Amino acid sequence: MKRALAFSGGVDSAVCARLLLERGEAVEAWHMLTRDAVPDVAIRTLADALGIPLRIVDLRATFEREVIAPFYAAYAAGRTPNPCAWCNPRLKFGALRRASGLPFATGHYVAKAVEPETGALTLRVATDAAKDQSYFLFALTPEDIAATDFPLADKTRSEVVALARSWALPLPESRLASGSQDICFLPDGDYRPELRRRHPETDRPGDILAPDGKVIGRHTGLGNYTRGQRRGLGVATGGRAFVVAFDRARNTLTLGPREALETRRFRVADINWIVPPVFPLDCEAVTRYHHPPFACRVLADGTAEAASPQTLVTPGQACVFYRGPYLLGGGFIA
Repeated sequence: MKRALAFSGGVDSAVCARLLLERGEAVEAWHMLTRDAVPDVAIRTLADALGIPLRIVDLRATFEREVIAPFYAAYAAGRTPNPCAWCNPRLKFGALRRASGLPFATGHYVAKAVEPETGALTLRVATDAAKDQSYFLFALTPEDIAATDFPLADKTRSEVVALARSWALPLPESRLASGSQDICFLPDGDYRPELRRRHPETDRPGDILAPDGKVIGRHTGLGNYTRGQRRGLGVATGGRAFVVAFDRARNTLTLGPREALETRRFRVADINWIVPPVFPLDCEAVTRYHHPPFACRVLADGTAEAASPQTLVTPGQACVFYRGPYLLGGGFIA
């Protein structure tokens, strides 16, 4: 069988290629061009060493439109975005897979599985729970899943690195030592300079308020803060204070105690259900990557009711629903 492999040039996609080759499949490496004008020389070197053809798909304009611009627009609107949850369905499983026209494979740490209660095809949490990436794949369709193979489903990261070393794959030590980067277009992790350039209104100073509305200081621009932030506030409150609210119209942010971040009831928008739900749905929810799941009930209108108070419920972040290890679906916290 000829198969297209999403090929980043990292250790995960390289080991996937070798595993597929050992199964007797004819592998083509399909690389998304999202930022640079040409792919890294190391990517071509790796594909040549594996003996597989390298296909380049220029998705720079799509990446800007579907991922980068919405990322900064979300921050400008006071939300905390999750760009990987957009990139996977729109680019990797969307534009790249369509461009290949072939059965697909990726290096995600996740497994295809049948959800036992419904018999629906979905994803299961990977064997290596520390590397599981199902949280970012909630927007896939059953058709996406059916057409894709996940060779790393039952491997741990250490096993993958060991295989790469044993096969002497031409990978720099930096790629063997570290995993994938969450936000690939922010190599230093700081989004604020570009946010100020794209949305200068987010850099306008304003008042910092106490819970009672009293002015207790000045902020340097709402784009420099996120909900739940505790450090770098520049205000002495006599106790631990967190950013609990933004008012874009008045250009103010409000501080409060940790308890002010707690909620048990919140709304999730644009939910994609991979497994058909029956409401009310009792399941587990995850509202931040690698955050422990919590029991909740989901209603037909997208309202989620947590069994206990939760603090990491942030507008813009993904809320992903599971039944045990099986992915049910997910959406974005509104």
